[in-house]
Amino acid sequence: MTPIILIDSLIAFVEMAVVNFELQSNNPDIKKAPQVLGGYLDEKKPGPKQDPPDFPYVIIRYLEDDDQQDGNNAKVRIMAGTYSEDAKDGWRDAMNVITRIKQALLKQGIIGGCFRVEKPIKTELPEEQPYPEWVALMTISVVMPQIYEEGGYQSDLEN
Repeated sequence: MTPIILIDSLIAFVEMAVVNFELQSNNPDIKKAPQVLGGYLDEKKPGPKQDPPDFPYVIIRYLEDDDQQDGNNAKVRIMAGTYSEDAKDGWRDAMNVITRIKQALLKQGIIGGCFRVEKPIKTELPEEQPYPEWVALMTISVVMPQIYEEGGYQSDLEN
């Protein structure tokens, strides 16, 4: 299985985990669930021209994978971005989103029928925040299905 299939499976899973949120966007007239994207946010446009508004969002970003004899592990970063002009409690929305995703991942365990999320799961709320935008991060390790040799050197030795 490829990292792209992993990210697509995580997007579908996270969309279901955050669908019931109703959070303030960076457009004062709109509250909505976070949009879930793979990789990166789309091109940044001025607030009134954003359709849909950038915030709130969840970005699922592939970082790396490591093929070993005993398995194939991938690292994925999940970023939750929210918008709040509340300087004291604005961070809570981002943490609520990332915590909901973490709980769903721990409860499910297997994503997309073949990707296993492993502990530890690292959650982070960076000290520096781009007020009035708030960001929380999570890094997960995922065991991906391993690809096995079908022929070549080893099978030639056996014949």
